[in-house]
Amino acid sequence: MDDEGIALADLNQPTLDRWLCQGKQHRRDIRQFMQGAHRHKLARRLDVPRSRVEQPSVFIEDDERLQQLRRCVEDETIPLAARVVGSLVLLLGLQISKILRLTTEDVSLNGSTVRLHLNDHHVDLPPRISALVGQRLEQAEAAWENNRTASTTPWLFPGHNPARPLGLQSIHIQLRKHDLKGLAGRNTARLALAANVPASILAEVTGTSVSNATRWATLAKRDWTGYISSRRIGG
Repeated sequence: MDDEGIALADLNQPTLDRWLCQGKQHRRDIRQFMQGAHRHKLARRLDVPRSRVEQPSVFIEDDERLQQLRRCVEDETIPLAARVVGSLVLLLGLQISKILRLTTEDVSLNGSTVRLHLNDHHVDLPPRISALVGQRLEQAEAAWENNRTASTTPWLFPGHNPARPLGLQSIHIQLRKHDLKGLAGRNTARLALAANVPASILAEVTGTSVSNATRWATLAKRDWTGYISSRRIGG
């Protein structure tokens, strides 16, 4: 609009359509802005197609996912934070960014079992992963005691700045260094879960929307072994 000297109130459908067609798919993200501008009487009613929901495109074989999960549990040469994050990604299909936002208050002990509080849903972890998360919890609680004046949040994965959680880039570097496939492992874990639990439970555990969980469930109903083989990552 700046380039062509058009005010928002004067924007019309042909001009908007031309701009949408000349750019990449993400230009459709303007849909909510245009709807809000119309509601507040700042622009006329204009149509912006919804962005196409992309199918997940990177996977690993489920056997490889289980091998990587075993390494996270057993390999003490991998940093503890990466082992815990990797375990939760490969077991529960969680987003790494959401794992890093966990606090010590999101973890509770039920005897020897560790319970995670995820999106108002409680998940009891298997014994060996419970032990791993328990170690992380002990370290985080000790760090919290030492840094109460520097942080108001008891992060489960505190960063170099105690007021903030461990950075996403930092944990990605650790995972890549030890050949742990974050996104591919998460996708494969979600697919395995979607084949065994209702979409509503998958949504609660992973923190995704019910509609997204339903798409995973639909994908899982296919012959997904062949699907993974055709779309698995290299290496």
